[in-house]
Amino acid sequence: MDFIKLPGHERAWNQFCHDRAWFFHTTHWLGYIQNSKFDTAFTDHSFFAEQSGQIASIVPLIQEGDQLISPGFDDNKEIIAEVKRIALENGVKRIQVAADIKSYLNISGWTCVLNLNDVNPTKGHRSAIKKAEKYLSWREITDIDRFKSDYFNIAGKATRPDSTFELLGQWIKQGYGTLLEAEFDELTAGYVYLLHWRDRAYYFMSCVDPYFNQYNVSHFLQARAFEILRQKGVRTYELGQQVYNALHSQPSEKERNISKFKRGFGGKIIRAPASEYFFDAEYFKKTYEERVQKYYESCLVSAQVGAE
Repeated sequence: MDFIKLPGHERAWNQFCHDRAWFFHTTHWLGYIQNSKFDTAFTDHSFFAEQSGQIASIVPLIQEGDQLISPGFDDNKEIIAEVKRIALENGVKRIQVAADIKSYLNISGWTCVLNLNDVNPTKGHRSAIKKAEKYLSWREITDIDRFKSDYFNIAGKATRPDSTFELLGQWIKQGYGTLLEAEFDELTAGYVYLLHWRDRAYYFMSCVDPYFNQYNVSHFLQARAFEILRQKGVRTYELGQQVYNALHSQPSEKERNISKFKRGFGGKIIRAPASEYFFDAEYFKKTYEERVQKYYESCLVSAQVGAE
């Protein structure tokens, strides 16, 4: 098995992703990651395994500081050994990968996925959508600059570099992204941005002007997203992370409420594989001591609430 670095092979890499992987494995997403934070240096260590002149497996791999992150790669001994070599040569203390790797520690989570041919919202969500439809209209747009401006205004600050929005605009032109706008009497009430790759889609980002919260803008936009995604040939729509208490994750009340909102549209809660490996013993010890302390504190709070 020969390992070859990604640069110069982007077209073949993305074709492999189209046939056998997901958008988060593509060079489009790897570029987004490297533009996603202010004043942060990233290094792309991505490579692929070649057999008989063909790509046999891809390893998307981005370094941020002393951390490696990956949207997933095969649990293969040779690949894992190459990842370890890269990590040790570049001062990496930990890797986190969205995949099951047997020799790594398990940090899997959960996500909510809808079959768009069988959407069954809760009674509360159906009522919220019905109310919203009395007041709101919607349209599919491509004006990424207006979206960026409104997004930052609602957030009260620039939350990410302008280059990330430039990429969002490119994805719309390339057919990988869809931007929907909700309006109240010709005033913008909110947006939702969707990613799609083949017959799958992902709820990527959204924003709602607080002035229009009473009109259930988020419920309305998701319902419209179901319609437009079906028209684009999408079958499954991932609404995203479902949070629960775990040693590696103690969600906030806000995160719990977002998860509940997503679950309200129906769908299945499925496991989202994830693993991590530490290349530095002291960093491992420090990380797990902090996790145990946070988990202890969250359990203590839960016990106190239950006793009231």
